[in-house]
Amino acid sequence: MASTTSSTSIRMSGLVSGLDTDSIVKNLMKAESAPLNKLLQKKQTEEWQRDQYREMNALLLDLRSATSNMKLQGTFQKKVMASDNDSIATAKQKGFPSASTYNVNVKTLPKAAEAASVKFTTKMTGDTMGQDFSFTISPVDASDADSASKSVKIQVSASDTMNDVIAKINAASSTTGIKANYLADDKSITLTTAAAGDTAAVFIDTDDAAATSLLGMTKGNTNTGWGSSSTAAYKKSAAAEPGSVEINGIPYSVASSTFTFDGVEFNLKNTGSTKIDVKQDEDAIFNAIKTYVDKYNDVIDKLNSKISETKYRDYQPLLDEEKQAMTDKQVEQWEDKAKSGLLKQDPILSGLLSQMRTALSSDVAGTGDDKHNNLSEIGITTGSYYENGKLYIDETKLRQAISENGTAVMDLFTKTSTSTDSATKYSESGLAQRLYDQINNAMTKITDKAGSAAALTDNSVLGKDLTSIAKQISDWQARLQDIEDRYWKKFTAMETAMSKANSQSSWLTQQLG
Repeated sequence: MASTTSSTSIRMSGLVSGLDTDSIVKNLMKAESAPLNKLLQKKQTEEWQRDQYREMNALLLDLRSATSNMKLQGTFQKKVMASDNDSIATAKQKGFPSASTYNVNVKTLPKAAEAASVKFTTKMTGDTMGQDFSFTISPVDASDADSASKSVKIQVSASDTMNDVIAKINAASSTTGIKANYLADDKSITLTTAAAGDTAAVFIDTDDAAATSLLGMTKGNTNTGWGSSSTAAYKKSAAAEPGSVEINGIPYSVASSTFTFDGVEFNLKNTGSTKIDVKQDEDAIFNAIKTYVDKYNDVIDKLNSKISETKYRDYQPLLDEEKQAMTDKQVEQWEDKAKSGLLKQDPILSGLLSQMRTALSSDVAGTGDDKHNNLSEIGITTGSYYENGKLYIDETKLRQAISENGTAVMDLFTKTSTSTDSATKYSESGLAQRLYDQINNAMTKITDKAGSAAALTDNSVLGKDLTSIAKQISDWQARLQDIEDRYWKKFTAMETAMSKANSQSSWLTQQLG
């Protein structure tokens, strides 16, 4: 009710007293607004802190994804295939090959099924047909019971061009399954079936002399491999033929020149024999580890930078009226300092950095190779203490470890434990598994603290706090409106009283003449 009354009440601003009532009330309200201003600054600070937490979570999500890849044995089981004769057969990894060598003897190459097609040489002399005629086109013999449903009669008009005839044939392809093409260079029409195999066929049925004289569609055919009948049925197709290949002395029938067997994709190119050796792709494994270390170091640097930012306590969030008195550049510079240090020495991020450093410096138990059960033993070491877990790679030593025992290097990252004892499970878990669990745990804590931008509701600690602050701000704004209205009522009452007093004084003066 207070705010409603103030919006309809009359405010007298120094009309009688000569006072600058607006300025007086504004100055009085500045003192009254101090608690509201602190709430507004607190709200902005917590919003900035929430946003920074979420930025760190996005950073950790990226690292968790990379860490997840390092948990997979497939990352360390990449193979490289080398064929003695690439003109006979080549190969590449598609799964996990069980053999180190594949002796390949290609007996016969497979043949793909062919479509049926027929070519007619046209005898047109003008741009148009010059006379009406028709012919029937079908993918089945006229004697076939299903012929009627798949046959289409093509009606040709005297004014039709060759392109018109081709268009009419193709318009019927949804029924016949036959497409037509015209080559102007040799004046030929080619009809081809969409289907391939020994059942694919093109049948033409016409008794029209114009079809014969203009399009070359004659009854009977002298081309080898073509059949003919009283209905001028033409057919040319070939069924697929499997190929024959021996792999390590065992014969196989293959439908395609490219096929996958025992985790290897073979590509047959010619008949003959070749040997394909399967070797560990040491470059791929090295690059996978190096790429991950680079990603890890990038995230470590950003986390360290965030928790060590300088905190400028004299730089609080600016109020709207303070921003109005500054340039955009000044506002930007001020807010950069106000945002700095909001996550300084944050326990969640600091704890994660400490945990990850410990995880990477500890041995992995049960790898079966004491020479490769620690990062330092494969050429990866942590930097100085102040770098808080940054990794450095001795490339020569890492490549040597991969070459000597790639399986042990794989276990160092990917090993899993079945133990129910937490300490044993940790010591037996590979480095990637340890890091994944720690990153995931930290992300959960950050989400509990700051929520997620993708969530419909925010029940996090900061989310609930911001909701509470918003309610307090709303209450204070209503309270300050009431206070301001009371000030104005007092000044208005004073102006009214002074006006009446002046009126009475003037009347007395007039009476006393």
